[in-house]
Amino acid sequence: MKEQKEKKSYVTAVSYRLFGRIASSFVLLRQTYDQSGISRLYESYVALMLFSSLVAFVSAFVVGAFLHYFLFSLTVLQFLMAVLMLSIVAALVVSVLFVVYPVYRRNQKKEEIDSSLVYTVGYMGVLAAGGISVERIFERVIQVERHRAIKDLAMRVITDVRVFGLDIASSLGDVIRHSPSGIFAKLLIGITNTLKTSGDLKALLTFETERLLHAKREQLKKTLNTLMGLGEVYIAGVVMGPITFIVIITILSIMGNVTFGISPVMQLNLIVFFGIPMISLIFVVVLNSFLPAEE
Repeated sequence: MKEQKEKKSYVTAVSYRLFGRIASSFVLLRQTYDQSGISRLYESYVALMLFSSLVAFVSAFVVGAFLHYFLFSLTVLQFLMAVLMLSIVAALVVSVLFVVYPVYRRNQKKEEIDSSLVYTVGYMGVLAAGGISVERIFERVIQVERHRAIKDLAMRVITDVRVFGLDIASSLGDVIRHSPSGIFAKLLIGITNTLKTSGDLKALLTFETERLLHAKREQLKKTLNTLMGLGEVYIAGVVMGPITFIVIITILSIMGNVTFGISPVMQLNLIVFFGIPMISLIFVVVLNSFLPAEE
């Protein structure tokens, strides 16, 4: 473990030394990266992306040159074009993976926050009703919150206040910029505005809890309607469909018909051993995409 950490730190240092200046001017991915929750510094991550792309380009160039030289008979121009294309594709694939990863992390955290935020806001409302300060509320959230995405953002609030010396409004503004969830960001904006005006957090959090509960009920109704429709599709496509095809093919086999050169027995085997499992697998994937995340 220690050797792996040393290797990672060495690669990070080399990449930042080579591409640090370029990375600081690469702002296209910054907002998404800040909201992804990745602990590495943004400039370090971009430098590592550029360094990895360069390594992929050089490696693909060497391997491609070796393979094309010994396996294919090409002219010099064809040789260079083929090797360069392979190298460019390899570098682009590595770059795309580095770009996609923060987007995936942000969307994952957003879904986790949105699915469980109503319970956290309700708990915060109970604490606010007892007259507890905002800082103390987020401390309690850190202690009891089970979802890592919300816990990390609450911990960021406390860190900004106690480590970096920011006031609570400034720390909430920092968390708003790093929040992958627009709903949570709007909640924090409401808390900030309330602190600057009336200071009645109980009313705000009670209202937000009711609003989130109403939105969750509507979402569950839509999910239930979708599941009912999928149930009908399942009965028609996975239960009745194969039975109908088996009956039709059986009747056609008695008449001696052959479709596309495939015998009726082979058609039955394809439906039973390949068609039904594939349809069921597709249905499971579709069903999993519609089901709400576990809370």
